[in-house]
Amino acid sequence: MPDDQILQWGSPALYERARAVEVFDDLLRVQAGRLMRTLETSEGAGLAATQVGSLRRMFAFRLSPEHPVEVLVNPRIVSRSDELSLFIEGCLSFNSVAVAVQRPHAVRVTGFDLDGNVRELACEGFAASLMQHEIDHLDGILTLQRAKPAERYRAITELLSLAGDDQIRAAA
Repeated sequence: MPDDQILQWGSPALYERARAVEVFDDLLRVQAGRLMRTLETSEGAGLAATQVGSLRRMFAFRLSPEHPVEVLVNPRIVSRSDELSLFIEGCLSFNSVAVAVQRPHAVRVTGFDLDGNVRELACEGFAASLMQHEIDHLDGILTLQRAKPAERYRAITELLSLAGDDQIRAAA
């Protein structure tokens, strides 16, 4: 089965909100497997189902290049630290453009594995940024929406300079 195509900035589908997964079945595992392979092939840290055009509430992630790729289904943030940190976040839907965004330095996330077992992750630093970034994707929110105006302008200018004519028209 081929890897999924990662939607790029300008695609309206990136602004769609994913729906909760209600059935943990073989179809979910097949879709999760494709998502995991697509993440591995792209050598990214995280990939939300919405980035490949699926409105299922799940994402694939790895906490470092040495870690195996995992999937979290129906994730939600249950607590956030008051301490904020500035993260420089890449995104597989933004080509090579990274965006500086301020987020809570630590989060606690709950969700499920592919068998419907509860998972809870306590994350700090990069891992917290990763979890928040992917959950934002599932809510139809891009890092550009979280960035301060000057940073958003810089990043959009860079995205436009990298985009082809068709993508520029779609994003306008």
